[in-house]
Amino acid sequence: MLRMQRAAAPSPVYYAGNAPPPPEPPVRGRLWRVLGVLSIVMSVVLVAGSLTAYGFWRRLDGQIDRENVDGRLGVDRPEKLNGSLNILLIGSDSRAGRNAGYGTEPGQRSDTTILLHISPGGENAIGISFPRDSMVQMPSCKRRNGTTVPAQFGMINTAFSNGGPACTWKTIESLTDIHIDHYVEVDFAGFKRVVDALGGVEICVPRRIDDPKAELRLRAGRQVVRGDEALGYVRTRYALGDGSDLDRIKRQQAFMASVTKKATDKGMLTDPGRTYDFLSAVAKSIKADEDLTLSVMQRLAGSLRGMSAGKVRFVTVPVEAYPQDRNRVQFNRALAEPLFRAVREDNKLPEPEPVPVGNQVKPV
Repeated sequence: MLRMQRAAAPSPVYYAGNAPPPPEPPVRGRLWRVLGVLSIVMSVVLVAGSLTAYGFWRRLDGQIDRENVDGRLGVDRPEKLNGSLNILLIGSDSRAGRNAGYGTEPGQRSDTTILLHISPGGENAIGISFPRDSMVQMPSCKRRNGTTVPAQFGMINTAFSNGGPACTWKTIESLTDIHIDHYVEVDFAGFKRVVDALGGVEICVPRRIDDPKAELRLRAGRQVVRGDEALGYVRTRYALGDGSDLDRIKRQQAFMASVTKKATDKGMLTDPGRTYDFLSAVAKSIKADEDLTLSVMQRLAGSLRGMSAGKVRFVTVPVEAYPQDRNRVQFNRALAEPLFRAVREDNKLPEPEPVPVGNQVKPV
């Protein structure tokens, strides 16, 4: 069986907009790097592979908030076809609790949704990003309080507000026919904590940024961003690029490649104190399903011990304009189905095809 292709290692500095990036080997298609929670999770398993003391693991495990989703995923689920591991990664835009400082918008949605596929033995990994503006059919979902939200058609990120991570899990399985094994969620405050634990991330922007909506003000050129600046930078939509969610996804993916690279450099891996502090910050920042146990994390870290950040491939689900609303997109099923099938069967990814001019997504 053919395995998924590998990608070259990412640049340690993210270049935004039209700032000149360093030379890179050519990469076919719209293949990008690790984004948000994907970089956090991959950083954890790559860095955690250097921890061998059981006591370290036990302390980290006790810091993770877990949720029981059994009984809310339904019985009509995709069959698990092989020994690969599929983890749903969710970035929440909740304003509750420690996130109250980011506004008063009611409810919560998935600001980022990624399906991380890890081949058997940890040979390769791929992250599939689902644009949050995608219009999809969502199944009925059971809430934590036992009530049921009926099946509906709408933006994919509303599944999270309908029934939390279990509903997003159920929705992605119904759209892709890929069996999901676990989920990990991180919110705004968690993202900031992880970036701060690394001492910030260096970026390069082509011009001065002043975006009141994202509460982001940056000077032009190279600089290290931390905390609110880092969060505002990966969330701003209109201050950089063409204003579309797809363009923001590209920027987020490139930025978070630097997070993974910094978390897995030799300085981190050879310093047990820094390693534990970083992993502790991550553990306190995430929520996961109850089945993502200590033993599962240890096996995952062991299988990925030899994997570098550069072996993680990333692709965005192919989309096209949604005819009823120019501000939304829909899956291009002709291109998306071969991608989903390749991941289901752990096969080589299909080569991307040129998108017809009439189906290209316009900036919104």
